[in-house]
Amino acid sequence: MAETERYLQILIESLKKKIEILDTLLVLNEKQAEVIRMEDSLDAFDRLVDQKSAQIALLEKLDTGFETIYQHVRPDVTQHPEHYKTQINEIQTLIKELTDRSVRIETTEKRNKQAIEQYFASARKDLHESRRSMNVASNYYKSMTNSQYVDPQMINYKQ
Repeated sequence: MAETERYLQILIESLKKKIEILDTLLVLNEKQAEVIRMEDSLDAFDRLVDQKSAQIALLEKLDTGFETIYQHVRPDVTQHPEHYKTQINEIQTLIKELTDRSVRIETTEKRNKQAIEQYFASARKDLHESRRSMNVASNYYKSMTNSQYVDPQMINYKQ
């Protein structure tokens, strides 16, 4: 029983770390939204994506460890839930917090995705306009340089 209690405490600590990571991801999502709104450089956006990737990797490690430990203590906890009622309640509360944060992250991710898609659509439109303007200017330049050139002409004075 004491061993199971230690493992349950490890699970609780793991869930708390996961909540911290999700909080960090929420902050990074807000920073990404700010970068998109301010139309800062895409380098800043990429750095934030890299930071989020590192946090997600940590989260995946914690998930794997959590699952391994949970499978180890599951038989004892399911057979004697009354012995671990306090820890089980704390784990359930932490899981609810994790779920809440996950939903918030998903919402901010969707908003950021829409914002970045709009940003790129606008950038594509601007690029298209720039290309069209360059083509018009180029064609004008070509026509103007050709207008100064006069083909040799013959004049008939015999009339």
